[in-house]
Order: sequence, then structure tokens, then C-alpha cells
Amino acid sequence: MRGACVDEGRGKTVGGLAFIGVAIVAVVAVVGAPFLPRLRVRPPAPNPLVSEVLDVLPGGNCGACGNESCFGAAVAVAADRAPASVCSAGGPATAAEVASVLGSHGRV
Repeated sequence: MRGACVDEGRGKTVGGLAFIGVAIVAVVAVVGAPFLPRLRVRPPAPNPLVSEVLDVLPGGNCGACGNESCFGAAVAVAADRAPASVCSAGGPATAAEVASVLGSHGRV
């Protein structure tokens, strides 16, 4: 009989802990939900030229250009800190596309 009481007590404790765990997750979800739109993989572009340059880059984020990502390369090109041929991984075809984007903005 004594063993049965101990098992019964554990069942109530585990059930109570499960309820508390679910309650904590629910509170975190409700409180954290407003912050979800801020969690973006791609940061917002400071100007439209960055987005257009980024669209023609390969998107491999290889770092061969010296930037951490293709986004960084696009920002550098848009700010005149890097040439249209910044992407060595993309080769001459990508350089021509970037130059075309820059040309459409009067920047070549």
C-alpha cells in the first residue's frame, strides 16, 4: 500500500509540472509575439538600390568579396565603397548585371 501512495503522488507532481511548463510556454509566446516581425533573415535595405543589387547577386554568402554576406556586398556597392565587379563568385555575368542596375540609377 505504501508503494501505491508514492506512485500516485508522483503522477500528480508530473502532471502539475507539465501544466506549469505549458503555462510558461504560453506566456512566453504571448509576450514574445510582438517581437517576431523584427526577427528577419534579411535586414531591411537602407535604400532601393541595395535591394536591386542584392537581387542580381548569387546569394551564396560565400565571403569571397570580403563582406560577410551578399547583403553586405550590396550595401557596399550602393554606397560606392565597392565596384560592380565586387562578386568574384558570380563572375563577369554578375558584374554586368550589377553594372546594369547601377546604370539604371545613373551610377556607372
